[in-house]
Amino acid sequence: MSLEEIALHLAHGLRDLGQVLYMGPMLAFTLLLAGSRLVTTTRLEDVVRVYRTWGPGLGLSLGAWVLGLLVTRWLETGGFTWPLGTLPEQLDTAGWVAFFFLWANNCRLEVWTLDPLRKLDKAGEGIADPAAYRAAAGRLVRVMALQSTLLLLAWGLWGAARALS
Repeated sequence: MSLEEIALHLAHGLRDLGQVLYMGPMLAFTLLLAGSRLVTTTRLEDVVRVYRTWGPGLGLSLGAWVLGLLVTRWLETGGFTWPLGTLPEQLDTAGWVAFFFLWANNCRLEVWTLDPLRKLDKAGEGIADPAAYRAAAGRLVRVMALQSTLLLLAWGLWGAARALS
């Protein structure tokens, strides 16, 4: 086995591990946050706090997914080109576009959506303004729903591209 083949296997492993470790918790927390109002024993702020504790893991897994994707692309194609000649190539490129929007939305999620919740949830003091917190949590659920939709879209497009290749 050549060094390039070993690198490709490692890149595939990093890509797949990052994807699973990011996608699973993101989808699960999206469903938990969206459904937390239906479960009377679950407080919204508790679910948000647990989600926030996953932040470093989600960041590292998204980074591993991005690195694995880019290295895999480079090793498989010899560069960063996205041809559109065939249907599988079009689906693959569409998956990359969806992934780019997923990555950009993740920045939005971290900076503009979670930060207000962090500021309203003072450690040891509780929620500073419950109405503002509920409004910010509603924005969080909407942004996470978009993130989950983009996740499933990219995953589905890449799966379809591979199935048709």
